[in-house]
Amino acid sequence: MPTILGELTGFEAKNNVYMSLHPVIKILVPLFFSLDVLLIKNIHSALILVFLVFATLLFAGVPLRILKGFLILITSISILIVLSFILFTNVPGNKLFEYTLLQVNAEKGTLVWKISITDSALIKAGMFIFRILAMIFTATLFVATVSDRDIVWGLRDLHLPLGFSVAVSLFFRGISLFLEDFKVIREAMMSRGVDFEKTSLSKKFMLYVNALIPLVSLMINRSYEVSLALESKGISPWTKSKRHRKLAFRRVDLAVFVLGFAQLLIFGVI
Repeated sequence: MPTILGELTGFEAKNNVYMSLHPVIKILVPLFFSLDVLLIKNIHSALILVFLVFATLLFAGVPLRILKGFLILITSISILIVLSFILFTNVPGNKLFEYTLLQVNAEKGTLVWKISITDSALIKAGMFIFRILAMIFTATLFVATVSDRDIVWGLRDLHLPLGFSVAVSLFFRGISLFLEDFKVIREAMMSRGVDFEKTSLSKKFMLYVNALIPLVSLMINRSYEVSLALESKGISPWTKSKRHRKLAFRRVDLAVFVLGFAQLLIFGVI
């Protein structure tokens, strides 16, 4: 069964060893990395986390060309973070550069707006950037290695209700359905003479706003059809009595779980 990313882009992880892991493990590995993002306390641990997640991506065989689409986003966010620390915050530390942009003298004091670059500001900005990188890599690992069926089976093996497991699976399936519906609406608008390439940015924004009306209508219709299908099968949000296929938990699954939990404890300490 194709993974979530496979349904969206056609690219999937290619490592058979990782893809054959138990669904619970394929869900827990990205979860452990997500918790690590909250636990890191310094730039060194943040850098190590980025390296670990990236190494896991390579081991899983995720095509790196997928990450090219995030380069502009990562670069833009990194620039905004650095500028925010330089222009709008005053982080104590060793001053590397300082320049006054505006100084206004008033009766109650002097208002000063200046560029202040300190080593502490750069370290904090680096931590934010590495956290964002780790989150993007972790999300890519999850959608590139987990399918809808893995989500249902994995959550059911964790003894969560069937209705909840199906709802989570439908949420990720809804992303691909949303993009497919948007593509259909965009092609329909182009067939009526709308040129998205030559249209100005403001008009393009209004065109996308107008496209939301049929898109929301399609989403409501799909949600209603799915709810009827689930109701016909007797599935409610807290259904527990449905049987499901249980996969064997192998030694390699246990080893990956131990390694993931161990690195979670390590990041909680360092």
